[in-house]
Amino acid sequence: MSGQLLVELNDLRIAEKELTRLLARLQADEQEARALYARLNDWKGQSADYTRQQIEGFFAGLSSRIHSIEQQKRSLLQYIEIMVQTDQER
Repeated sequence: MSGQLLVELNDLRIAEKELTRLLARLQADEQEARALYARLNDWKGQSADYTRQQIEGFFAGLSSRIHSIEQQKRSLLQYIEIMVQTDQER
């Protein structure tokens, strides 16, 4: 087995569950952060505008990261399915 990578199907399923938990935590944190952000509507002035821009940038980055993790999870699920099918064909 020199130089070969051995991946157990169970390990892939564990990774998928970890991604699911991570996504749930990120989405819950995002909802909480957006609720806090809504409180800033009363703020006025340059510092308020700057803070809003920073927070909106944070939300854009967070949204992008969540989308990326969701795509990775979909790819992992497809790979798991391929592995299961391959194993059944043996």
